[in-house]
Amino acid sequence: MTDRTLRGLVIVLNTVGLLGFLGWLMLSRERILYTQEGVLYLLPCLPFFFVFFYVFKPKDPDEEE
Repeated sequence: MTDRTLRGLVIVLNTVGLLGFLGWLMLSRERILYTQEGVLYLLPCLPFFFVFFYVFKPKDPDEEE
């Protein structure tokens, strides 16, 4: 697998995972934003964003390819 293919696969899997988790929250019929512990339901979204930040970070010009 090339680097570009692997990056694309990670982006697709990460997007599907994030949308699946948010869809699961949406279909649970619970009003999570109206409770004090509602933010705890959204904490598992953070790792998805860290993966996006890592994949889309600009390349360092000094980095050898």
